Amino acid sequence: MIARLVRRPVVSASALAAVLALAVGCGGDDTVVVVTGQVTYRGEPLGSEPLPRAQIRFIADDPSAAWMAGAYIDGGQYKVDTKGGVPVGKHTVEIVAHRPTADYVRRNGPPGPDANWDRIPQEQFLPAKYNTQTELEVTIESGSGQIVKNFDLTD
Repeated sequence: MIARLVRRPVVSASALAAVLALAVGCGGDDTVVVVTGQVTYRGEPLGSEPLPRAQIRFIADDPSAAWMAGAYIDGGQYKVDTKGGVPVGKHTVEIVAHRPTADYVRRNGPPGPDANWDRIPQEQFLPAKYNTQTELEVTIESGSGQIVKNFDLTD
């Protein structure tokens, strides 16, 4: 059997960079903004012991928006920069945080650092006014660059 050589086009790194620069544009994208900040609940940072597994989501009020932007909250800090950040416009903000159920902790103790969270029963412990019935809103302005938005959650 004779092996057949398949020729594949080779794209140099500089050619690829030039194509990406044209696609993105020289001035950057002013339709999305990187949003960073801190989230606390009862004065404690979310996403750290004893309040693990937290996320923040920015949901555009405009139904034609391309995507929902969000990030995990780690040690109370978050940074939404996937796909360039949060789309410009008005957004409702959902913050969710899960912890092991009280029954699980009573029977097994708190989960260790290597715990498989997919197998641990969890409960949403933030008030609904921050997630399923959120009252949080933010407007992202075009040309804002990067903005900081902190959330101090209470009961």
